[in-house]
Amino acid sequence: MELDLGHMGERSSFSFDENFEIEPVGGEPTPCRVRVDVEITKTGARYLLEAKVASIFRTGCGRCLETFECRIDTGFDIVFQGGEKVQIPDGAEEDDFIFLGSGEEYCFDLFPRVREAVLLDQPIRYLCSEDCRGICPGCGENLNVNECRCAKEGRDPRWGALKDVFDARQAGSEESREREE
Repeated sequence: MELDLGHMGERSSFSFDENFEIEPVGGEPTPCRVRVDVEITKTGARYLLEAKVASIFRTGCGRCLETFECRIDTGFDIVFQGGEKVQIPDGAEEDDFIFLGSGEEYCFDLFPRVREAVLLDQPIRYLCSEDCRGICPGCGENLNVNECRCAKEGRDPRWGALKDVFDARQAGSEESREREE
């Protein structure tokens, strides 16, 4: 999306849709649709651009491995400063402050910033829902859909010695409670 600041009024707003390929963390490249809502306010030689970005794409859950539709809502601000250079205000990122020298065209491609905003807002691990139960490490069953088959097959004999210690300890605490009564 090419932005031409030279033809903006005191206050302008517009929206656009764009598609690009995203590679989710640990996933395969997949199509991503974005909707961008932009507001630009001009104050003297300064333009403040505020963008809200809503993206949606399909990816796999990090717990149950099922494919689901993921939504990332994010945004960014950019200040375009015309005329002579001024000091960047405290708390502002240098990348979010763009100086437009005199005689330069006031055109700017927004798409790289939109893509960057979506990529930087990706979670470390995608989850289809916060309460996703994942898959059973024993039988591989998706615990969101079916119950685990492992519990019915019996316990792992390698943990038997630990179970004996636990049972003995529990029996000892029961005996001490009976003596106290």
